[in-house]
Amino acid sequence: MIESLKTKGPLIRWLLFGVLLTAFVFINGPFLMPLTLAGIFALGLNDVIISLNKKFKMNHGLWVGLTLLAGLALFWIPLSLAIYRIIMHINEPQTLETDRIVAQIQALKDFVLDGLQKLSHWTGADLATPARGILENILKKVGEIVIAYSSHFLGQLPAILLASFVFMIVLALLLTKASKVKDFTLTYSPFNTEMTETLILVFKKSCSVTLFSTLVVGLIQAGLIGLGSLIFGEGDFWLILTITFFVSFIPVIGAAPMGYLLALLAFLGDRTGPAIGMAVVATVAGSIDNVIKPFMVGGENKISPIVAFTCVVGAIIMLGLPGLLVGPVIMNLFVGISPLLLKER
Repeated sequence: MIESLKTKGPLIRWLLFGVLLTAFVFINGPFLMPLTLAGIFALGLNDVIISLNKKFKMNHGLWVGLTLLAGLALFWIPLSLAIYRIIMHINEPQTLETDRIVAQIQALKDFVLDGLQKLSHWTGADLATPARGILENILKKVGEIVIAYSSHFLGQLPAILLASFVFMIVLALLLTKASKVKDFTLTYSPFNTEMTETLILVFKKSCSVTLFSTLVVGLIQAGLIGLGSLIFGEGDFWLILTITFFVSFIPVIGAAPMGYLLALLAFLGDRTGPAIGMAVVATVAGSIDNVIKPFMVGGENKISPIVAFTCVVGAIIMLGLPGLLVGPVIMNLFVGISPLLLKER
């Protein structure tokens, strides 16, 4: 029996490798998402850091450190302040009664009911009474969902911080050891060297497209909408900034609707100046995507907005918020790699 097993050396080696790989993935299961995100960021940022290193003649490790610090500041400062605002509302529910957003939503409800009341006079049918109950139930349910989701998010905050720590450590390791990671990939790739190099370029392209045409544009759009809300006094700056940033990732929807919603609420509150200002800011923020993205990403694959929407929303449903990044990357990888694989015979 031992002799027969020796003749099947390759099979035994692959079987052992499969068992070890399965065990390795299993014990790292809680960190698979931060590890995946670290890989996406490493592929998207590696060439940028190398270019900066060559241009400014600074230590590669120093650029990695500066990039990580900038990323931490851009992500965690607004998110931390938004979390603080949520905690304040949860701990002091009475403040919700005087919150401007709540008052604006109530004004929107009254506007809709007034319109239905006038329509009832014209048609002779009572449309306002049933609509009042429906709107109140909807607002109550939305409030309960927001409070429940916020409480759940706060309860998961220790796990999120741990995942963020793992993400930063792995990202720093991948960026500092990028050349060794590439050599390892070329050595053990099942494809020939030329095909492997091409696949690596496609992976880098897909990740950079996601980071720079989605993440950076989203930051700019969220910054504009948040700045507009601060200048015109509409909504909570940090909450608006954070919500707009995440919404901007979703194709077809984007960041502009948040600005238009604030403009509508301001108009209903008889604040015509802020309403016009927020409408202008929303229009500018919505057009940034079409202005900046072509300069940041040259030969990007042309993908239908509907396909992009389903990929991002589907990824969010399946993976949660990380799907905002993972969805576009998988979509771009599928579009970029599928022709290469299908051409192989």
